[in-house]
Formats: sequence, structure tokens, C-alpha cells
Amino acid sequence: MKKNCAYFFFQLAFLLGVFGQNTFEKRTYYDQEQTKIKEIITLLNADSVLHGRYQSLYINGSLAIQGYYDHGTSDSLWIYYYENGREKARGSYNDGNQSGQWEYFYESGEKKAQGKYSSDARHGSWVYYFENGQKKSAGIYYQDLKDGIWNYLYEDGNLKAQAYFQQGKGTYSEFYPNGKLKYTGQNEHDKSEGEWTYYFESGDVEARGDFDDGLRNGFWKYYHENGQISGEGYFLKSEKSGVWKYYFPDGSVSSQGSMIEDTKDGFWKLYYQTGEIKGEGKYDKGTGEYTEYYTSGKQKSKGSIVNGLREGEWKFYNEDGIEDGTANFEKGAGNYVGKYPDGTLKMTGKIEDDKRIGEWTLYNPDGTVAGIYRPVYEEQQPIFRTAFVAKTNDKKQLPDKPEYRYKNKKLRYFDPTINEYTGLILGTNPLATIYDQLPISLEYYIQERLGHELQLTLLKNPFFDKSSRLNAVNNLGLNLDIKQKFYHEDTKLGMLYFGHQLRGGYSQHQAKVLDSLTSSLPKQLRINSKEFRFGYGLFIGDRWMQRAGDSGLTFDFNIGMVIGHRNFQMPFDQTYHFLFNELNQDKFYLPIIFTLNIGYAGPKRRSTSF
Repeated sequence: MKKNCAYFFFQLAFLLGVFGQNTFEKRTYYDQEQTKIKEIITLLNADSVLHGRYQSLYINGSLAIQGYYDHGTSDSLWIYYYENGREKARGSYNDGNQSGQWEYFYESGEKKAQGKYSSDARHGSWVYYFENGQKKSAGIYYQDLKDGIWNYLYEDGNLKAQAYFQQGKGTYSEFYPNGKLKYTGQNEHDKSEGEWTYYFESGDVEARGDFDDGLRNGFWKYYHENGQISGEGYFLKSEKSGVWKYYFPDGSVSSQGSMIEDTKDGFWKLYYQTGEIKGEGKYDKGTGEYTEYYTSGKQKSKGSIVNGLREGEWKFYNEDGIEDGTANFEKGAGNYVGKYPDGTLKMTGKIEDDKRIGEWTLYNPDGTVAGIYRPVYEEQQPIFRTAFVAKTNDKKQLPDKPEYRYKNKKLRYFDPTINEYTGLILGTNPLATIYDQLPISLEYYIQERLGHELQLTLLKNPFFDKSSRLNAVNNLGLNLDIKQKFYHEDTKLGMLYFGHQLRGGYSQHQAKVLDSLTSSLPKQLRINSKEFRFGYGLFIGDRWMQRAGDSGLTFDFNIGMVIGHRNFQMPFDQTYHFLFNELNQDKFYLPIIFTLNIGYAGPKRRSTSF
């Protein structure tokens, strides 16, 4: 109350002092017709110096500023307004300098900041707010320089950052919402300076480099979360400049080239993770020609880049070198038209930022609509999933926006993709005869998704020895395995997979003995026992093969376990049972599977529809 009364008398005294002198009011206007007032000012008659009340208005007539002048200098209470009439800021001037308590507001009316000024400099405790009313930051100024501990908060009230300043210079550390360090470095007068380090939420270093006057400057390194370098190069005033290199998580180079003013300039090369060239281009400040290749080295696409984005006509080729599509781009977005080798329409859709987006229409070789699909990217590769399946050849009856039926629970292994390869793989391993077996397998392979295999394994012990000694057991049989394999994408380590199988097996065990029980003269007898096996197994493995569309050698290795039942039959006198004691006759069947096959992948074909 006392404070309000003192303020009132101060204002009254000021106004009496002003109007006690010979003054006059003057108005300025936005228009020549003088219908829209711009300012209302008070001047001394003697020398036309600003003295007294001052008002500034928006062109719509609402108040923008109001305050007072004392012999040409701002003084007393000043209030600033938004165009909607709400206050923007309010506080006092003393001899032309901001002084005392000041408050700032958002256009919504919520408080934005508050604190004190001394001789036009922030001094003492200041608090800044979010528009929702929560504190944003708080600390102390000393002669307009931050001093001591400053706390910065998220809108939910949790600590975002903390800094300790001495005369405007100090160490700033920002945190993730969970409290882990995000980045830290030196701050001078609210600008980053010197070396700064950025961290992943895991705590591993994400980037490290220098700032100069708030701008990145000098050599910077960026890292993958596994600690390998992801990129490195120079900044000049926060713009990439000079040679830059980027790396895959395994340390191999993914791309490299020169930059100027944050755009590609000069020759650039991009690589697959296996080391083959993926693309190359020559640029002049972000503009140039770019060519992309398959891992085989054959051309995949070609076109122009303008300001870092695809522009104009681009051509796309299959691995046989035949053009299979074109697209006309504008600022990185283009409409793609794909064709079969005979020139008939294959697919249409939109490409943006080097990715297929929206709905794509696919056609059968006879020109009928195969369906409408949405591309979904898995591990950077587009997978087409059904949005609508056509039931008519009349394209006009297709809905404008077909219903998108995406089954979230469906595994990628059972989702057909456009242009995937299928083929047969015949495999065997003659060296397995060392272990008394010879496998022969036939697999129906679906590119990087599924394999359906039938394997017949001949069992013979001894495998090459035809002689048969008395009381020695010879074995002859086979296993029949029906396998399903779930392949991961092909890498330089091959195609890792897991799978399951059903096994059925039969073996006949035979031994020669001298029969002295039924005759006075001993004679040779053949004693036979039989073994039947049934089981279910799981396995993991890896397959190495040549490029997806090529025929050629392939190597398959897997290891696993089968669990099942064994039925061992010995339909003869117990006197001879001892001959088979060394054979496993347990009903519980639990063998370890180890397979290494060398095969041939026959000619493959592309699938064109689902």
C-alpha cells in the first residue's frame, strides 16, 4: 500500500512539474489526410523539446507505447503494448535509462520475464517463464553479465541445464529429460565458445568440436553410438567447408567429398558398406550430375542435383542395364513411372527425399492393375504392403484413397516385395562321407526372406567298406528333413537366418554271426535290427551366395538341435542283443545338427506381382 501511494505521488508531482511549464501537444499521422494518428507528443514551447506525455499508436488505432519525457529524456513509467491491446512490457526510466523493476509479457498475457535494471543494465535476480507459466530459467545478473549459478528448466519443471558464470563467462551443461548429460562446454555472454562435447543418452560421445562467437568453427568429429566415427570435417562460421568424410558403424567409409558454404562442391563418392561404389557426382555449390550404382557396379540411376535436391528428369535401370523407370523431379519430389523390359507400364508413384512415399499403383504385364500399395521402409529398403487389391480391370472404378490394410503383426518374412528374386538351390557335401553320411538338399529360395528346403541324407557305416566282419554292426539308413528358413538381409558376412524343421529317419543295423544254437555245424546268420526316428528341431545358420539375380555357387552352414522319439526294434532271440549294445536305443531322441553344404543357385526370376 505504501509503495502504491508513493508511486502515485511521484507521478502526480511529475505531471504537475510538466504542466506547470509552457507546453503544447502535437500529433503525427500515418496518412496525408490525417485520419490515422501515429504519435501524440508533448513539447516545450521554448525549444520544441519532448517534455511530458508521449503516446505511439498502431495503424489500427490501438495503443503501442505510452510514457513520459523530461526535457528530451525518457522518464517515469513506460508501458509497451501488443496490437491486441495486451501489455508487452512495463517499467520505469530514470534520466533515459531503464531502472528498477521491469516485467515482460507474452502476447497471450502470460508473464515472460521479470527483474531489475540499474542504469540500463540488468542487475540482481531475474526469472524467465514459459508461456504456460512454468519457470524457464533463473539466476543473477551483475551489471548485465550473468553471475553465479543459473538453472534452466523444461516446461514440465525438470532441470534442463545448469551453468556457473563469472562475469558472463562460465561452463554450461544441458541434460536429457532423464537427467543424463546431453552436451557441455564454455559459454561467454550467451554464446558458445571453445570446445563442446555432445553425448548420446547412453552416455557415449556423439560429437566434439569448437565454437567461436557462438558458431561452429574448426575441425569437428561425430560418432556412432558404438564409438566409431560417423563423420568428420571442418566448419567455417557454422557452415561445412573443405573435405568431409562419413562412415558406417563398422568404420568403413560411407561417403566423402568437399563442401563449401554448407553445400557439396567438387567430386563426391558414396559407398556401400561392403566397399563398392554406391554413387558419385561432381558439384558446383550443391548443383551437379549424380550417378548411382548397384553393388555389381552397374548403373542404377542418373540425374541432376540442384541445391542438394534431385531436379529434372532422372532415369533408373535394372541390373541388366535396361531402363526400367523415369521420374521428373522438382525440388526433390518426383513422379516415378516404371516399365517392364518390353516397355509396358509396371508401376507409378511418388519419390521424395530419395524415398518412395504415398500410394503406388502396380500393374501386371498384361496391363491390368495388380494392386495399390504403400511402401514401408525396413532397414533402409522399401517394402510394398497392400493398400488395395484391384478386383476389376476398369481403372476408373478404383477408389481415390483405397483403404490401407496393414497387418502390424505380420512378419516381414511373409510379406512379398516387388521385383524380388526366387530360385532353386541344389546342395550337397561329399566331405560329409568322412562322418558316414551324404546330404542332398533342394531349396526353394525367396530373396532375403524365406527358404523352403527338402534334405535327404544317406547314412552308411562304414560308408565305403563293403566287407562285413563277424559280430561287427553295419548301418544303412536315411534322414528326411523338411526345413523352413527365415533369412535376414544380405551383408558382407552373408545372410544370417534361423529356422525350424521336421525330421523323419529310418536305419537298419545288420551284423553277421555264427549260429551254433540250431545246428551242430555252425553257419553264418545275418541279424537285423530296425530304428525309426521322428523329431522337431530349431537351428541358426548363414548362407553366402553371389549377387541376388545371378546363378552360381553358394555355401550354407547351420547348427541346431532336434528333439524327438526313437523306436528301436530287435525281432530276434535275446542271445544276440549284445551285438547292438553300443547303439543308442533310448526312446528320447536329441541329436545335435551340424550342416555344411556346397550348392548351386540355379537361374532366378523376378516376381512382378503378388
